[in-house]
Amino acid sequence: MKIAILYFNDIRLTPNQIHKFRGYVGNVFAEHDIIHNHSTETGKSIYRYPLIQFKLIDKTPCIIALTEEAIEVFTKIFMIMDEINIEGRIIPINEKDLKIENSDFGFSRETFLYEFVSPWLALNQRNFHLFNEMTDKADRDSLLKRILTGNILSTAKYLGCHLSPEERIETNLNIKPSKATLKGKSMIGFKGVFKTNFMLPDHIGLGKSVSRGFGTIQKIL
Repeated sequence: MKIAILYFNDIRLTPNQIHKFRGYVGNVFAEHDIIHNHSTETGKSIYRYPLIQFKLIDKTPCIIALTEEAIEVFTKIFMIMDEINIEGRIIPINEKDLKIENSDFGFSRETFLYEFVSPWLALNQRNFHLFNEMTDKADRDSLLKRILTGNILSTAKYLGCHLSPEERIETNLNIKPSKATLKGKSMIGFKGVFKTNFMLPDHIGLGKSVSRGFGTIQKIL
């Protein structure tokens, strides 16, 4: 799978400002719903895996584009953007670094180890209550494993990777709760490591709000 990463090397943002960074770019390029995932006609949310994601990598703000379609829109951002506006503060963009590469993506007979480098927002409203009602760690871990497997399957589906009945995704995880803040609201996230037999590109996100930098992963082994 082709993946592009645009780094803004001379800009410093906090994790809590990434959703504002995304909001600004989404407004500037409002004609491209692939950025903000809202219908340009009705304004309603488009439920799909975000092909353009905003995040911090090693404290550097960046935008990631997945697939040829997203990279085509991405090049317009690269060529046109020379500033961003965060909370009324105009920040000039003086240095941009664009990297485009092909990354392995799909089912594998091998197992790989990944790390969540930003909090994984695994729980929605329904399974949040279920998680809180569980008192046994094994039950909680089992629930999180099912959610992680579902996240990977959903990502694969939206990115055009369809598994055969014999290709079953396996996961194992070692994570701990991690505080997360989204639009000023405190949420429960998780950080740590997980193993799976599915090849995932570095820096893509899993779970909720991946377009805003949550659930970012990086391969360890």
